[in-house]
Amino acid sequence: MSWIDSFMPEHLRISLQARVEPTIQDITAHLNNGNLNAVDSDSGELVVSELARQSVVNQYGYLDIPIGELIATQVAQNPGFDFYSVNLNDIILFGESKYVASRTAHNDALKQIVKFRRVRKDDKDLMTIQNFVPNDRQNAFVNYNNGHKGYIAAFASKNESDDSLIAKIQNNDYFQQLTGCSELICVAVDV
Repeated sequence: MSWIDSFMPEHLRISLQARVEPTIQDITAHLNNGNLNAVDSDSGELVVSELARQSVVNQYGYLDIPIGELIATQVAQNPGFDFYSVNLNDIILFGESKYVASRTAHNDALKQIVKFRRVRKDDKDLMTIQNFVPNDRQNAFVNYNNGHKGYIAAFASKNESDDSLIAKIQNNDYFQQLTGCSELICVAVDV
């Protein structure tokens, strides 16, 4: 909440805090109060989301927006994309994370992005993220209106070499459907 204080009006900070508090309690329970011994599907997806989001923010200097679990209206199980960012060219990026215990989940994440595009979850999620984009980055919404948007597929990876995984992703049908986007990032989280 602290970084939001610098640009979000007080009434929106109050609203966000009311949304965040029950969600933090739910996430804390999923992560066993920080004593995570095993990853289940709920905690796995949260871990993949947060690690992928942090990676994009830290590696590329993209805008740091809280994960969807924190800013959506539900306590948990965000019904839209899992995380968001804005790149240095003011293109909004919608992130989807998948965790599958038994295998690498790249296909699942890419498939979900394609599905979400078809049902316009990106359009719907603009209401969720609008207050997290500072005034000096509002051009991102103009770019969005002009058809410029991107996606981040984040997924748990299971003992695959980089070359093998890259080849699988490049040959994936869902990946091929997304190559016309303004930006497409794939983040493998080795678990």
